[in-house]
Amino acid sequence: MGQDGRHRRARSTITDVAKAARVHPSTVSRALSAQPGHILRPETRARVVAAADRLGYRPSALARSLRLRRTLTLGMLVPDIANTFLAGIIKGAEEAAHERGYALVLCNTGDLPEREATYIRVLREREVDGVLVASTRMADATVDGMRADRFPFVLVNRGAGGTDDLVVTVDNIAAAAAVVDHLVSLGHTRIAHVAGPRSTTTGAERAAGVVAAARRHGVHAEIVEAETWSEAEGYRAASQLFRGEPPTAAFGANDLLALGVLRAAREAGLAVPADLALAGFNDTPEAVLADLTTIHVAQEEMGAHAARLLIARLEGEPIAERNVVLAAALVVRGSTAAGIVRRRIA
Repeated sequence: MGQDGRHRRARSTITDVAKAARVHPSTVSRALSAQPGHILRPETRARVVAAADRLGYRPSALARSLRLRRTLTLGMLVPDIANTFLAGIIKGAEEAAHERGYALVLCNTGDLPEREATYIRVLREREVDGVLVASTRMADATVDGMRADRFPFVLVNRGAGGTDDLVVTVDNIAAAAAVVDHLVSLGHTRIAHVAGPRSTTTGAERAAGVVAAARRHGVHAEIVEAETWSEAEGYRAASQLFRGEPPTAAFGANDLLALGVLRAAREAGLAVPADLALAGFNDTPEAVLADLTTIHVAQEEMGAHAARLLIARLEGEPIAERNVVLAAALVVRGSTAAGIVRRRIA
């Protein structure tokens, strides 16, 4: 053996750690496992961890995955990693996965079907155990393929029509109707809705909620559809509204669309809320900064619930509810200030 070989330190094994900590190798495995339910005395766990650190021992992920027949890795597809609403969902999912000993691999698809399909292929080649899907489309060949292959997945903030799908979302129809109820209560009868793409679950359902509520109140709702869920598209769509007699209230199907409406309104010489009441959906940090009335969605809770649901599916745990609908609440802020708008309408 050469000089490098003589001085190269052999990799420590679980047996080395057990001997140093004066415990059985199975105790080492339990002490260093991220899985819940492994009950050890704190002093025993501390002794094992100290011995592992001293010897530079790291558990073999490959050995663990072979033993469990899982890689303890989840994939997650999101359409726009820069979207702060999705950032909250991602954070909740990652933390919930970590609590159960799973790692989360994030893929930013740009909401492009071909990129989504590529990432799904790569994730499955890398043998992730399951996937969280937060892309927006209703018709989705990627989801159809996973469904046909019985590959575990959970849909986040969207649906896809499969009766056995695991889904975590909010009641978009009821939440959108609550926004219209609020605007009507302020005296508005001409309400515009900048809808998200109606090829998406959220876009279609929120537009349906607006139409149903407007019909119930006997008021007019003008709907213009954005091509994407972006501030730029909200601006483009809203610009159509302000070419003639503008509405007295507008509701963007998400906060980014509403902020685009805000920019277009300002360029048209309309002040919010004095000339235009404005509302959004999701309660993102941008909505707080803009003092925007919006629908609050518990983003981190949504991500955490989805991750736990997927892990329950992977580990054979009972699933009480396959289609989880989280509560959403109207948050009234200055963009629909009642006194100012009512004075203008009168």
